[in-house]
Amino acid sequence: MELKDILAIAGRPGLWRVINTTRKAIVVESLANNQRIAIPSTQRVSSLGEISIFTYEEDIPLGEVFNMIYEKNDGGKAPHSKEPHETLRAFVTAALTEMDQERVYHSDLKKLCTWYNVMLEMKVLPITDKAVEGDDSADSADEVIESADIEVVEEAKEEDAK
Repeated sequence: MELKDILAIAGRPGLWRVINTTRKAIVVESLANNQRIAIPSTQRVSSLGEISIFTYEEDIPLGEVFNMIYEKNDGGKAPHSKEPHETLRAFVTAALTEMDQERVYHSDLKKLCTWYNVMLEMKVLPITDKAVEGDDSADSADEVIESADIEVVEEAKEEDAK
């Protein structure tokens, strides 16, 4: 399972795995209880692969943050999201020292710790480069379609040149 296939849905607790997408909806499954629902395509959703944490220099992708926390914590659990603000901030700052203290809010820290614990329970941590960046092989459908489009354009240019 790749990070891009795991979603956070506005207004719904927990993390969700993408099952299928249609023109009007996204079918997702809860990672907590395997409940399946259809989310309208207009609903605000965020893929964990697209989320990053603010730092003073550059933003760090969530997958890398998970790995930093995993290494710093020796594979242990993060504090519960109901812990005091100082506890959560100290925990995350210990692993991610360059985190921007002003732009990362308490709600962000709560989500980060909750999501980390869910990912830890799913046994997908530490996250490999393949899961963070996606599969680089030419077998993915998007790349096959893209390469086919390039070939068609190149063939059309060759015919126009004749």
